[in-house]
Amino acid sequence: MTETSDVRPVTAWYDEWSRKVDSNLLCMQNSRGEYLIDKVNERNLTHLNSTCIDKIWFPQLLLITLIEADRNKDVGSISVQNTALNNRFSDIFNELKIASWSDFNPNQHMYMYLKAEIYPEHTNNQRRRLFEYYKTCLYNTQKWINTTLSIDKQTNYKQFLLPSIHFDSRDFSLSKLAREEAQNTRKDETDAIVPHLSTIRVEANLRWNQIKRLKDAFQQQIRIVETDSLSLPIEFSYEEPKRIGEVFHFRLWDKPSFVLKHQKEFSDAVVKLAKQKKANYSDENNAYFLEFIRAESVDSDSEPEGLWFNDLIEQNVLGSWPKTKPVEEHKKILNFLSTWGYEAENGKKPVPFFSGHKGIITPSTFVSLHKDKAEGLLIDVEPFYVACTFGLLAIDILTTTGARKNELLQISNTKECIQVKKINNKLHYSFRAIPKGRDSLEEFYISKQTMEYIQIVSRMLKAHCDSDKIPSVIYRDKRKHLFPTPMPYYFQYADRALRDVTLYSSIRFLLHGLVFEMQDGKAVTIKTHLLRHAFATEAVQRQKMPIDIVAKMLHQKDLNVTAYYSAPTPTQISESVSELHDVISSYVDIDDVYIRSPQELKKEFDAYAEKVGVFNKVLGGTCVTDYICPTKMQCLGCQAKIPEPDQEDELLEVIQLSKDMEKRFKQMGLDVEVRKAKEMAKQARIELKEIELIKQYREERQYEPKARNNPFR
Repeated sequence: MTETSDVRPVTAWYDEWSRKVDSNLLCMQNSRGEYLIDKVNERNLTHLNSTCIDKIWFPQLLLITLIEADRNKDVGSISVQNTALNNRFSDIFNELKIASWSDFNPNQHMYMYLKAEIYPEHTNNQRRRLFEYYKTCLYNTQKWINTTLSIDKQTNYKQFLLPSIHFDSRDFSLSKLAREEAQNTRKDETDAIVPHLSTIRVEANLRWNQIKRLKDAFQQQIRIVETDSLSLPIEFSYEEPKRIGEVFHFRLWDKPSFVLKHQKEFSDAVVKLAKQKKANYSDENNAYFLEFIRAESVDSDSEPEGLWFNDLIEQNVLGSWPKTKPVEEHKKILNFLSTWGYEAENGKKPVPFFSGHKGIITPSTFVSLHKDKAEGLLIDVEPFYVACTFGLLAIDILTTTGARKNELLQISNTKECIQVKKINNKLHYSFRAIPKGRDSLEEFYISKQTMEYIQIVSRMLKAHCDSDKIPSVIYRDKRKHLFPTPMPYYFQYADRALRDVTLYSSIRFLLHGLVFEMQDGKAVTIKTHLLRHAFATEAVQRQKMPIDIVAKMLHQKDLNVTAYYSAPTPTQISESVSELHDVISSYVDIDDVYIRSPQELKKEFDAYAEKVGVFNKVLGGTCVTDYICPTKMQCLGCQAKIPEPDQEDELLEVIQLSKDMEKRFKQMGLDVEVRKAKEMAKQARIELKEIELIKQYREERQYEPKARNNPFR
């Protein structure tokens, strides 16, 4: 290993930290003479700088980061590891008043934390993570220094090592307790969600329909105002479908008109700018928005409910509510969020409806600042519509494929991702993404309906950027080091790819008000991993699919994630796996499907013909698994099947057939077969109910509200 005085690391962090960090750390090299800080991913260095640059344990975390990067540890794993250590060190040092690193004795101080003598409210999982990360980092850094550096160089870095610990896992039962707690919580939450998967999908569709009607009426009024040169504000109303039975009343505003109608609540300077339409009130900076006045029930005997998100506006919980709010308002917000299951975690305030992404959920600055000046509720339509559209697509994929959020965020308008196949004169669809723990693309089968939602998102993005193409952006979520090239991702907005927090908040916004409770009455909030787990649980518990087969459907590498449902055997695993043949065709633009020649189709179809699964038409729908049939061809109720309303008659025939079978088997005294016939009818009715719900929101999607204009009063 060589060091020269005229050579130094190239990273800008060398200059940034040169006066704060020991030069030995900044100039640390491996056996090939490479500066370790130049090998560290920018994301890890930025994270260290933003979270703990002024902490007394910064040198220790920097050393860990340098060595883990040289060991080619995953960027995301390093970030998670550093976050856990930094947070727990902050807790321990603050609680025990430890003033310097040399005063820190893990065999005393950390032991107290692990024994819950301090911070008893922390979970066993938090304690387990500290112990395991500390032990792993201690071992890896000591081993690297001892095996990579010469003895004379080792002394320069041993001062930055974590102190050794004299206890081990046998002194605690953290791992076992944490695992049991996590599994029990997951089971309880899943039990609350599983019966309602179809309801969640349907409600998401119905609410998207409602926000689409609102947007259409909003844009229609804008066109009328601009075409007829009308003065704002104007009032209008429209009637919702019969299912809702309400009339919604609104006012349409723009920024100058709102200021001029509320002059007493604005400064003279602002009123002057609004009158002159200058600065923030100029035509190029102007914006339209709505004021929701009231909901009126068509049936006068019932109480109108209005829009499902009205209380979120009323309670001021959209976006990130500032610390400057009065204490009383903080308490009011926390009580409201707690009612819906959004509890504070690790001392941090819950912000379930903060997307962290411009233009999604959070209203414009003008609407946010002046919403309390209005008589009704101010609505910035576009951010709500965008959130609902992303939420609809996410919920559909999560509840029909069980995909992870990271896999959703990878979906792009490229030939490598979107796959279209034509089998039996019918188009079938899938997308390809890199699952967790893998480094190559794998296929996820989706329905025609999912593709329609993708097209809705596509049109929304093209309209937003006023282009006939979806822009290419940098991937921004976890594992982003795997995707360095800008891509036309579907989950993007305002020239930035979405992150998981935006996905969470969009789903929560779309599903707000749906009540899911555990047996103890505690509210359950929807999370992406919970929908994924509910999908797997439905398959295991109701369909009795072997857990290993479900793991294959979910592209799950580690069977421990779902192992507590059942214990798979090697034989079942080998029988469940069936490799896909080459895809028939790939398309960059899903709106322009290219139909291949009959000869090519026949050749590819022959390759699929012997499979029971993928894309075959089955009773009541289409099979979308490429594995050995998980239900022994008992297609009724199977999670690997997508119900199709066009095949409703088949299920009706099944119910009639089951009645005939039940009657015949009773005459023959075959009680077991009688029960089988009843179960067949039960599963058919379940699927018919879901199909009815699908037909309902598809029909409602065609409903066009007729807006009525009224003069402003």
